[in-house]
Amino acid sequence: MTTPQPEPATIPALQSHSDSVGESGFVAVCARGVEKTPAAIRDALDPAQRSRFEAEYRAALVRAADTLDLEPVLTLVQRTWWVRAVICLNPEMLDGVAADVNRVTAGDTEAGIGEDR
Repeated sequence: MTTPQPEPATIPALQSHSDSVGESGFVAVCARGVEKTPAAIRDALDPAQRSRFEAEYRAALVRAADTLDLEPVLTLVQRTWWVRAVICLNPEMLDGVAADVNRVTAGDTEAGIGEDR
């Protein structure tokens, strides 16, 4: 059984490259998505992160059993670790972030974050 892949998401274009921006002014991102389920997230992570995720997930489940509150478990899975799993499958997403950090670190406060120069 194959897992259906989500459609690429779109965000407003922040860059000036016309080849990656469609006529609508939006850019397709995240070609390789991850379902927001514990199993899918675990499978997308590298081995070191996988063991940390499993430990944090199990600890959150124990707390949820004690408090009868699933919110911390859902936050852990759907916000914290899902983002890390997406980045593991799409490491190129960090290239733009690294460029912005380098610009700011070098003292370029005039540069627009997320914009190519």
